[in-house]
Amino acid sequence: MQKLRGGTKYIIWILILSFGLLWVLADTQVFDAMMAGPQNMGEVNKEPISWAEFNQRVNLYTEQHRERTGASPDSEVRAQYEEMAWDELVVDKILKQKMHDMGIAVTDSELIEMVTGDNPDPFIRQQFTREDGTLDRAALQNAIEAPENREIWIMIEQQLREQRRQQKLNQYLEASLRVSDFEIQQHYKGQNSRADFRYVRFPFSDVSRDEIEVSDSEIRSFYRNNEHRFQRSKSWQFSYVSFDISPTAEDTARTLQAMEEMRDAFREAEDVESFLSQNYSETDYYDSFLRPSEVRREHLRAFELDIDEVSEPFIYRNRAHMLRLLEERPADQTYTRVRQIRLSADDEGRQLASDLTDRIRDGESFSRLAENYSTHSGSAEHGGDMGYITRDDKPEARANAIFNASPGTLLDPMEDEDGIFIYMVVDRTNRDIRFADLSQDIEADPFETVQMLANDAEDFQYFAEADGFREEAERSGYEVNEAVATEGNPFISGLGQSRMILNELATMRRGDISDVIETEDRFLIFRVDEVIPEGTRPLDEVRSQVESLVRDQKRKEILTQRVNEMLQEGMSLDELAAQQDKTIQEAERVRLSSATVPGAGREPKVVGAAFSVPEGQLSSAIAGNNAVFVLTVDSRRMADPGDMTTAERRQIREELQQRKNTAFGDVWTERIKHDADIRDFRTQQRMAQPQAPAGPM
Repeated sequence: MQKLRGGTKYIIWILILSFGLLWVLADTQVFDAMMAGPQNMGEVNKEPISWAEFNQRVNLYTEQHRERTGASPDSEVRAQYEEMAWDELVVDKILKQKMHDMGIAVTDSELIEMVTGDNPDPFIRQQFTREDGTLDRAALQNAIEAPENREIWIMIEQQLREQRRQQKLNQYLEASLRVSDFEIQQHYKGQNSRADFRYVRFPFSDVSRDEIEVSDSEIRSFYRNNEHRFQRSKSWQFSYVSFDISPTAEDTARTLQAMEEMRDAFREAEDVESFLSQNYSETDYYDSFLRPSEVRREHLRAFELDIDEVSEPFIYRNRAHMLRLLEERPADQTYTRVRQIRLSADDEGRQLASDLTDRIRDGESFSRLAENYSTHSGSAEHGGDMGYITRDDKPEARANAIFNASPGTLLDPMEDEDGIFIYMVVDRTNRDIRFADLSQDIEADPFETVQMLANDAEDFQYFAEADGFREEAERSGYEVNEAVATEGNPFISGLGQSRMILNELATMRRGDISDVIETEDRFLIFRVDEVIPEGTRPLDEVRSQVESLVRDQKRKEILTQRVNEMLQEGMSLDELAAQQDKTIQEAERVRLSSATVPGAGREPKVVGAAFSVPEGQLSSAIAGNNAVFVLTVDSRRMADPGDMTTAERRQIREELQQRKNTAFGDVWTERIKHDADIRDFRTQQRMAQPQAPAGPM
């Protein structure tokens, strides 16, 4: 106790110094820096990828999106742009480092040549070309010497220098990938050598399951020797609740009312094309006449209008339309608009046709009955509406009945080889028309509908964190769905493409509940049920698959041996087929370069045998992908490269060069990415971002 009292003053001094150090560190914001995590997006071989260059590239994609669509990208599209920007920045860094390592540089004299030389860079030529196509060198020199352009020229020089370095790298790579004469000759032979052969096919299924025993040791041995076939990427199993963003009845009514308010202006507009553009019509202006049979279903109402009359707004497939008839002219023939119900040509179909005809005459809706009973799916979903047809569109008997009937007539059932048909004649016309369609998509109101859903989603997320995900879903009456996401694959079954969900999952652990995720058409909240690490799938998980592969391998071995034993009896192909009750199949004009066999699918070993077995001789058993084959070659014509024309040789060289460049470019880029030390700090950055406090609205 005395020792403790004696040491107290030292303990106090240690505490004072410790607290003093903490205050100093806090004052210098060391802890803020530690909490903030990495200051860059990532690193490539220790060279940083900064937030500035990342955001600059994302902003470029965003601006291009606005120019292309007239709207800002939603959060899901932006997430895709962020992934593109990251991938491109990584490759850019690696390529620049690789060019530096290879000593690829651009001298000042080369740069001057690109700007003021005899053949300036296309960018320079584009900026300083006269109307007659010649280069205005005086204007170019004035622009170079103008002091106010100094900063601009620095940026242009940097861009031209990087562009020229890239050209040099491409030329270096292409020079190492030249197509040889031997490759050209082999390609010509592969494309032009042909073989005619006959074969007998013994499917692996000829060996029954009962003939094969697969032991546990064989399964384990195959699994150990083929672990590369059972690899998996990191994945997440998660449960989610979805708040779908869809228009309400109020949204539909609001859109129709807005269109109704434009009805008079639409009728009076002299420049209809400009009117549609200024009011953001989803349907473009079309200046030509259309035959009745060319008019789409949503525009058929135009035939009910007088010149310059505007229809009432109507809904077709979640889009509001308003039509104005602009002009009409005589058509080259008569057209009839009909609805149809098609039924099967059997006793049941005949009885049903009679019943449906009676029900329609008693007042039931033809459209509703067509939707429920017609076997012609293309028209059934539209109430049987076929639009306008000509006499040539139907068999003569049916066409005569349709075109001889007056509009409003229900025809008796007609039967032919295509089925039983009931027709209702709707209209008849001999006019071609020109019309305009002012259309607007019906969308959920961003303030009333969407914000209300967002509030509901935030409330659910808050209480799910507090009371449990499934418990809160059950209490609130929300459906819980399940899904699996795989790292590197933005497609998620049931949810479609979503880079945002993958980004969110990358920061989560088992049991975590996400923030509210907004996609194009829904709000999502999900809970991670299981995180499955990347690596080899456990044997217990793939046992049935491994057993099936071992069984197939044994089938192949047993059947190959069995067929070879048959061939030792010296039979011909015809005798072999007769003895084994097999059909001889013929393959004609099969290319040497082909990998498929007519009637057998992809079987490259069989094609190879067709060009190696002597003509007229029976092959040995060929173990293919799905069967064992025996073949005999009837004739074979090997192409002579000496017959190549100069044009053919040039075309083949260009084709092979393009293939090489593309294939090598992809492989080379992936290889240098694999060899590079790439550090991705994006996940840490997302986790370090402050989260807004959640709570019920």
